[in-house]
Amino acid sequence: MKRAGNLWPSVVAFESLLAAARRAAKGKRGVAAVARFLADVEPEVLALQRELRTGTWRPGPASSFLIRDPKVRTITAAPFRDRVVHHALMGALEPVLDRRMVAGSFACRRGKGAHAALRYARKLLRRHEWFLKLDVERCFESMAHDVVLATLARSVKDRRVLLLAERIVRAGRGNRGLPIGSLTSQWLANLVLDRMDHFVIEELGVGGYVRYMDDFVLFGASKADLRAHRATFAAFVTEELDLRLKERATIVAPARQGLPFLGWRLHRGVTRLRHANVRRSKRRLRRRVEEYRAGRIDEEALAASVRSVCEHLRQGGTLGLRRRWFEGPGDEPRAPP
Repeated sequence: MKRAGNLWPSVVAFESLLAAARRAAKGKRGVAAVARFLADVEPEVLALQRELRTGTWRPGPASSFLIRDPKVRTITAAPFRDRVVHHALMGALEPVLDRRMVAGSFACRRGKGAHAALRYARKLLRRHEWFLKLDVERCFESMAHDVVLATLARSVKDRRVLLLAERIVRAGRGNRGLPIGSLTSQWLANLVLDRMDHFVIEELGVGGYVRYMDDFVLFGASKADLRAHRATFAAFVTEELDLRLKERATIVAPARQGLPFLGWRLHRGVTRLRHANVRRSKRRLRRRVEEYRAGRIDEEALAASVRSVCEHLRQGGTLGLRRRWFEGPGDEPRAPP
């Protein structure tokens, strides 16, 4: 595929940076740093534009915190003005990168997402007798910077865009790792794994394939075929991407057994929410109800959270669960029991 050039003007245009600031601020306007930036948004955007054009912009110090949902992970929050730059960069890169991605890739992309990935996986499960489920070991933490930047250079030839991406990727770290929580990390990790997608489809020629970030499934007619594919695939991931597959997460099983994928167990006739996912959804809703009752969020934010959880639960057979959680007297929001 031909490499894209002349992207830099759209990254540093005032209108692009202003739109990027608005995207980065979505849902966070009450945060002090965001509110300060927006209070003087035009001078702030002009300052960023000047730094980018002169090559003096550098990433600021990020903050990190741990979450346990469901496993312990370190989330890195870049300063808000850095996030504006991330959005401006990805505003130019996203159409370029999206064009090269396969139909079975669902993370980050507009019109795709986890729910579409579930529907696609269900369709493939009905068509094939066996599946091979795989996962990348410590995907974001293990990404080699040289591999990430070389992969981006396969799609982009604009030198200034590549230099900006390098400054973001290499900021404050050794030679590995993309910070979880960053827009650029999501897209660049997805781009590296896109090389894996093309290998599976174009070189291995599997019967069906679906990936949502680092969770992915190959489908086929027999266990023997999928085991052979796994060995070849593992070698590609190690030799070409400098990553490793998570051995304990590998599953080769018949379709009739049900496929565990994105918090659900998919069967040919029904989709069931896994117990761990039920517990996480309960915790999230309880936390949002507590925030509402304490006055930390408004009714609109609470309603958005409830809609999000309901939409997630609708992906499977959860009608009884939703009724138990949400149907009750009065207008007061109810936390799950």
